[in-house]
Amino acid sequence: MFKHSNTPVKIKERTYGHQLFQKFSSFFGKVYSTDLNPLYNLGGIAILLFVVACISGIYVFIFYNINPRHAWDSVESMSSNIFNGWMRSIHRYSSDLLVIFILLHLLQTLFTSKFKRLVSWISGIISFLIVILIGVTGFILVWDQKAKLTGYLTAKLFSSLPIFDPSIAGAFLLNDLTTIGGFFKVALFGHIIFSLITVIVIWIHVLRISKPKILPPKKLILYVVIAVGIIAVLFPVKSDPPAQASNLPVQTTFDWYYYFGYYLMKLFTVNQNWMIFIGSGIFLCIIPYILKRKNNPPVYIDLDKCDACNLCSYDCPYEAIDMLDRNGEKKAILSPDKCVGCGICIGSCGEHAISHPGFPKLALPTDQKVEMTLFSCSYFPDPGLPEGLNIVHYRVPCSGSIMPKDVQQILENNSKKVAILSCEDCYYRLGKKWTLKRFTRNRAPVFSKKYNASNVRLFTLTQYQKEKLYAFSKEHNEKDSEPGQFTYADNKKTHPVLSILILVAFFSLMIPLSSTVVHFFNRSEKTLFVNFKYISSPTEYDKSTSAEKHMQAKMPVVKKRSPVVLKIFSSGEHKLIYEKEFKPRGLRQDIAMFIYAQINVKEDTVDVEVAETAVPDKRLLLNNIPLKMGDGTFVIFKDGKLEVAGGS
Repeated sequence: MFKHSNTPVKIKERTYGHQLFQKFSSFFGKVYSTDLNPLYNLGGIAILLFVVACISGIYVFIFYNINPRHAWDSVESMSSNIFNGWMRSIHRYSSDLLVIFILLHLLQTLFTSKFKRLVSWISGIISFLIVILIGVTGFILVWDQKAKLTGYLTAKLFSSLPIFDPSIAGAFLLNDLTTIGGFFKVALFGHIIFSLITVIVIWIHVLRISKPKILPPKKLILYVVIAVGIIAVLFPVKSDPPAQASNLPVQTTFDWYYYFGYYLMKLFTVNQNWMIFIGSGIFLCIIPYILKRKNNPPVYIDLDKCDACNLCSYDCPYEAIDMLDRNGEKKAILSPDKCVGCGICIGSCGEHAISHPGFPKLALPTDQKVEMTLFSCSYFPDPGLPEGLNIVHYRVPCSGSIMPKDVQQILENNSKKVAILSCEDCYYRLGKKWTLKRFTRNRAPVFSKKYNASNVRLFTLTQYQKEKLYAFSKEHNEKDSEPGQFTYADNKKTHPVLSILILVAFFSLMIPLSSTVVHFFNRSEKTLFVNFKYISSPTEYDKSTSAEKHMQAKMPVVKKRSPVVLKIFSSGEHKLIYEKEFKPRGLRQDIAMFIYAQINVKEDTVDVEVAETAVPDKRLLLNNIPLKMGDGTFVIFKDGKLEVAGGS
C-alpha cells in the first residue's frame, strides 16, 4: 500500500517544457555523459565560442591592412597561407556558431521557462544584438562584394534618419575610397569596442547568479574547439570578388546568421524595416511580461535560530542571502526580490532556521518504519510508484532542499530506504549538484558516516523507472550501519571520439547557410543612381535687429533655401519616368540637401533634370545618359554640373 504525507504542499505549476527538454537532451547524455551534455551547457558554449572568436580575431588582425585599397589583398594573402587561412576560418565559423548557440540558449530559456529575471533576459537580448553588430562590422572590413553590399544596405537603412547622409550608400557602390576609408576606421573601432562591451554585458547577464557556468566543463571545451578546428579544415573560408571589381555587388554570398535582418531590405521598405526591427526588439524584451509565471514565495529565515554558519549564503543559486550584522551578531539576511523559492537553503541549514510554504512537514519520528521514503522535486512528473511497496512520498520544491540531517533521522526512525527523484539538469541550476555533494560527503552539511549511504539513492528524471525504484527497495545490506557508498542513476560514461564527430556533424549543418547566394541586384536590369550633395539658392535671409554696427553680420545669414525637384525623362520621347522633391535640411530648411534616387529603367538612354522650385531659372540638365546592364549608372554633381561617374 502507499502512504503519502497528509500535509498539503503548495507548489507552483510544473514546467512541462523543462521536463520535455531533459528527455530530449538525454539522448546526447548517453554519448557525452550528463555533465558534458552540450544541451545543458548552451550558454557556456556560447561564451567559449566568443572567446575563440576573440583570440582568433586578434591573430588575424596581425596580418590585416586597414586601408580599403589593400584590405581585400591582405585578406587573400592571409588565406593563401595554410595556418593563417585556418585561423581565419576558425574566426569566421566560431562567430557563426556563436550566433547559433545564443539563439539555442534563448530558445532553451523560453521553452524551459527560465526567463524570470528581467535583467538577465534583457542583457541576453542586448548581447545577441551586439554580436550581430560585431559580425556585420567584421564582414565590412574584408572589403569584398559582400562588404560592399553590407555597407550599402546599412547606409540605406540609416538614411531614413535625418542625421545620416543617404549619399553614403552611393559612396559604397561607387567605391568612393575617400569616404569609405573613414568608415573603415569606424567599422574597425566598432568591431573592437563592441567586443569589449560584450564582456560587460555578459557580466551583467550573470550578475545576480551565484557560481554561474561561465564556460562549459574542460572536456567539453576540448571537444568544441577540436570540432571547430576540423570544420575550419574541411570548409576553408573564401572571400567574394573584391569590392572594386564592379559598382554593383552582383556576385555576393549571404551569411544568414548575421544577415537575416538584411534580407528584409529586399522585401520591405526602409521605414517598414525599422518598424519590424523596433517591434521585434520590444517584443523580445517584454516576453517575460507576456509569458509571466507566478514565482514561488520566498523562504522565511528565523533569525533566532540562525547560527551564522554561512552555508545557506554559499549554497543559494541567486545570491539572495547575505551574512550581515543584526543587533551586533552575524545573521543570514534574505533579499526577497532575489529569492525564487527553490528552498535549496533549507537543505543547507542544520538548525532548521529556514522554512518555506512549499516544503512539506516531515513526519519525524513515527512508530512504524515503512519500506521507503521518497522525495521528488516539484519539477519531476508524477513518478508512477511501483505496487506492493509501503512508501511515504514528499514533494519538495527542489532536490537541493532536502537536508541530510533529516534523511538520517528518517533512516533511523521512519524508513529503511530513501530515494530522491531529481531533475537531470536542475531547474534551479545547483539543486542536484549540492544534493550529490552533500550525500557523497564532499560539501557541508554532509551525510554522516554513521549511516549507510547506500540506503540513499538519487534517480534523475530521464533515468527513473518504477522497476528500478522497486529493485532498490529490495536491495539487502548486511550491516545498515556500515558506511556504504551513495549512488545515483545518471549518464556517467563519455565517448570522446563520437562526441567530437557529433559536434562536427552539427557544425557542418551551418555551412550551407553561411555562404548562400542572394541577389539584391540583377545583371539583366538597368539601374540608375542619382547621388550627390547639393546647396540650393537662398530664398530668405535673417535681418539683423541690432543697431550696433559691430553686432551686424558682414554677410547676410541664410534663413531658408529653395527645395529641389529631381526629374528623370526617357530620351527622345521626353516621357517623365521619375519625379521627387527634396527639401533642404535643418529646422529652417537652410542646410545643404542630399539628393539620392535609385530606379530600375527599361529605356536605353535617359535625361536627368534638377530644378530649384523657388528659382525657376536655376536648373541642371544632363541629356542622353546611356544606361548599362548589371553594373549601374551613376549621375553625380561635380564642378557645378551633372555628369556620369566612371567605374573604378
